[in-house]
Amino acid sequence: MPTQPVLAPLERLQSVRLEARPVGRLGAFSASLATLVTALASVSAPALAASQAADLPSQNAARVEEAYLVGPAKAAELGCSIAWQALVPNAPGQSLALVDCSPFGVVAVNTRNEITFVRADTGDRAWMASAAERIDRVLSAEIVSVATADGGEQRIAVTTDTGFYTIDIKDGSSVLRRNFRHVPSTRPIVVGQALVFGTRSGQAAWFDCGSGFDMRGYTVDGPLGRSPVVAQPVENDGIVVAGSSQGTVVALDASSSTSLWRKELLGGVVAKPAIANGIAFVASEDQYLYAFDLGSGTTLWKYFTQTPLRTSPFAAGGLVLQDIPGEGLVAFTQNPEGQLGGQVRWKKTGLTGRPIGTSSISGGESVLLWCATARQVTVVDLRNGDAIRTIDLPKVEHLEADTLEDGGLVAWSSDGRILRLSPVSNGSSGR
Repeated sequence: MPTQPVLAPLERLQSVRLEARPVGRLGAFSASLATLVTALASVSAPALAASQAADLPSQNAARVEEAYLVGPAKAAELGCSIAWQALVPNAPGQSLALVDCSPFGVVAVNTRNEITFVRADTGDRAWMASAAERIDRVLSAEIVSVATADGGEQRIAVTTDTGFYTIDIKDGSSVLRRNFRHVPSTRPIVVGQALVFGTRSGQAAWFDCGSGFDMRGYTVDGPLGRSPVVAQPVENDGIVVAGSSQGTVVALDASSSTSLWRKELLGGVVAKPAIANGIAFVASEDQYLYAFDLGSGTTLWKYFTQTPLRTSPFAAGGLVLQDIPGEGLVAFTQNPEGQLGGQVRWKKTGLTGRPIGTSSISGGESVLLWCATARQVTVVDLRNGDAIRTIDLPKVEHLEADTLEDGGLVAWSSDGRILRLSPVSNGSSGR
């Protein structure tokens, strides 16, 4: 963490000389001005200096808090300390648009589609280069491991709405550029050296980051329907789960894209599914939250709501959380015995924000809800849904769980500041 700035000693007030000269109506203020001069003169220089010196610690603390996106005091409330803060330079009129974190580094893309690589351990900027054509809309910029003649290396895979770019992680040089055969409609996920994403033509597509060519694909709705895949796929234990806007859910072998099972729902899937403990959780516009066995596709339970579900479920601590309009944030047992309608553990209204990770800062496991509109984090007790505390982060525009450390967080803002928070004690994760 950078050394805290130290304020220079305040100068003593040696003398105060005010001269009042009545000019027209201003003469009425001469008495007040004389009173002010008398009052200031009555304050001795040593007494004033002592008072100012006593305020220095609080002034220093305030300046340190102001210097960071999340100051030390706010970081402590989140159970973290500041690892580093980096500043990505932006040209006038430009701003930071996308940040992706991995154990290999932090990738930042600005609105000119220029990419900056930041070292994950120190926050040092390594290089800056062009990520894509300026007219492209960048969907993601992620670090992937690809096989090479020398064994393997890390590259930055940049996905846009029309094409694909790979960049050498060592110096920012361009390695490969390709146009997509199947246009992405979702952010990709990394599976081995492939990117897997949904397409506008209704496929779950595999794209090889090493060769820059399509590997394979699977039409989610089957030959009779090709509705777009708008929900980002998810992968766990070598199985990819994807859903279409028509309502088909499929589980595919990650290495071959072979179908393992499929389900036809009565409404579309527009939110990313979640996977935990061998269960796939899917929120649907047919007003159900589903729990499917990841291996077989067996419906373990489904919970009926009064409204279509358009936000992602979040699995943590043996529970799955779902924001349900009209009911609030609802926690379910992930795999209740013999309860086909699901088992509600608690419901809470008035909580705002989406779950981004879990924490043990309250003594038990808690979930962190991030509200980008209010720029607030709410710490919620997973045991009963009670709000433990709310932390205002007015300078933060984006907050995500850190993939480098369980319990860590990464905050960033469009002005170019990126801040990494390390957990004081482990016990957090995001799913």
